[in-house]
Amino acid sequence: MDELADMLNIVMAHYNLKSVIGFGVGAGANILARFALNYPNKVECMCLINCASTQAGWIEWGYQKMNLRNLRAKGMTEGVRDYLMWHHFGKGTDERNHDLVEVYKQYFERHVQPVNLALFIDSYIRRSDLSISRETDPGKKNDNTLRMSVMNITGAFSPHIDDTVTLNGRLDPTNSTWMKIQDCGMVLEEQPGKVCEAFRLFLQGQGYAVALGRKLSSASVEGLYTIGKGKMAKTCRQATTSVSLDGIDSAVANIHITENPISEAAVC
Repeated sequence: MDELADMLNIVMAHYNLKSVIGFGVGAGANILARFALNYPNKVECMCLINCASTQAGWIEWGYQKMNLRNLRAKGMTEGVRDYLMWHHFGKGTDERNHDLVEVYKQYFERHVQPVNLALFIDSYIRRSDLSISRETDPGKKNDNTLRMSVMNITGAFSPHIDDTVTLNGRLDPTNSTWMKIQDCGMVLEEQPGKVCEAFRLFLQGQGYAVALGRKLSSASVEGLYTIGKGKMAKTCRQATTSVSLDGIDSAVANIHITENPISEAAVC
């Protein structure tokens, strides 16, 4: 995983990028976090979805070893496919979005190369701990942790909630936010609008995309997130008319700050 993280330097050099805003999901989030730890000056801020910061546990290791054996010997079996569905969406996906389930099942069966997937899974379960911790001493605040602002997202039905909570407990609460989005397992597929809105506001809190604005209906206002100085809090507002967020002035007018996102996790 560390080798994959170092390969991002090659990509940045190819495109002549001095720093980036990171967006990673699952294993990609773990790789991005490793890159940010090794090269903090090259990452402005990050959005991590379902990120694990620890080594693979015995249960995960055992299940994945069984999947590796099946993928190499038999290809994409029904057991492997069901595990991948659980890994991405958690339980009860059929009840929430039957069409989405069918699309992913067909994708796993027809478009995934079993041997390559087995090699990738083998690398992921051999991952090392990120070795980060929350430092209470102000003088050592930036040691052994992610120095940039981090938005840590998961879904209410995701099997990776505990991983994201563990990561959140190891980050500096002044520059990190943990967000659990309701009624979904895989947030990008089931609640893309909420993720997009939260990410836009997160970027505005970092000084980017300040000119972006769009009209929100009263239905979408419920669960709106506002961001200030890299910290996020939930603004619960009841409105009967549409709300416009055009320009920086209106965005700044709605800023709310929480000092510790752990004690009062944001849920939309």
